[in-house]
Amino acid sequence: MATIRALPNGKYRTDIRKKNSFIQAKTFNTKQQAEQYACDIESNIDSILSIKPKKIKKLSPAKVEVLGGAWLFQKLGIELEFMTFSDLADEYMRQWKGKDRNQVYRALHWQEAFNDTPIKSITRKHVKKAVKEFGAAKAFTTDGTGNKSNKTRSSNTVIRYKAVLSAMFKYAIREDYLKENPVDGVYIEATPNKIERYLSDEERIKLLAECKNSTWNKMYLLVLLAITTGMRKSELMGLHWADIDFDKGLARLTDTKNGESRNNPIPEITLTELRKFRQVGNSLIFNSPTRIERPFEFRKQWSGALDRASIESFRFHDLRHTAASYLVMAGATLYETAQVLGHKSTQTTERYAHLSTDHKSAVVERVMGKVFNG
Repeated sequence: MATIRALPNGKYRTDIRKKNSFIQAKTFNTKQQAEQYACDIESNIDSILSIKPKKIKKLSPAKVEVLGGAWLFQKLGIELEFMTFSDLADEYMRQWKGKDRNQVYRALHWQEAFNDTPIKSITRKHVKKAVKEFGAAKAFTTDGTGNKSNKTRSSNTVIRYKAVLSAMFKYAIREDYLKENPVDGVYIEATPNKIERYLSDEERIKLLAECKNSTWNKMYLLVLLAITTGMRKSELMGLHWADIDFDKGLARLTDTKNGESRNNPIPEITLTELRKFRQVGNSLIFNSPTRIERPFEFRKQWSGALDRASIESFRFHDLRHTAASYLVMAGATLYETAQVLGHKSTQTTERYAHLSTDHKSAVVERVMGKVFNG
């Protein structure tokens, strides 16, 4: 039975139940759309319930889709012999609460790759083949054009995509759709993680000086904030004035990559610069002058500062690596560095471990060299 009610915002909500069991709820712009949706779902329910149990098992994926999809059978308490991977992908993404948009793109890739294949028929052999084909394909360029490059995808990229595929199957196991994860045992050898680029002292001084000469008056503030806090670009550009606690020297980050909020410390040198632009209210700190609800597009100003400072092979994201490198070289532990950067574990931060030992070795060499060599 469907009920349709008008909402205060002028839209209409359709609630569908069957024998007091909740089936689906959806909101529409018009009452006619809400009524049509209710009619379609109720018609599908009647059709499904009229099918004899023996014939349910023989339904093709295409027929199940016509009748509303595997989710509707599940809501009615009818177990299918199969669930398609496409259905699994849709269900997985509906319940996923993370913030990393790359997760969506990776899930969509696997949805396209396996499509209407029943998940129970997907074996480790199938996964191995799909992962191998993905790794052998040409990678996209980084210029934002969507064109393919001449390089194949890196093993680390393949590993990240494989991890999402595994997470989707783990969800299927958690929901009792599957007993085993076909991704288990599919091994990809990771490319050794080289230390990311970071600014030398000389480069940092030059870059900050050129940021002060930028046509955008907040270029210096942005780069200083990135270096001294290690925040991601998305976190920086999403900062509102209300997120800054000037008394405690903290930035409250709620929209982070891993979906977990955190308080990011801000040193006094950066707070001093922030105070020069301080505003009352909840507007973006780095807002566009023409559309204040959107962040400023600073690509041109960033490239100009790099060119004038003669700094090559350096991305904005490398400012985050610069912050991490400075922390480790100054004696911060990997755990402390991970806490500042918002890493879920120190495994990600371990790429900076050699900087700690290298820097300590250099200090010992310099000091002891002076002691014994005069």
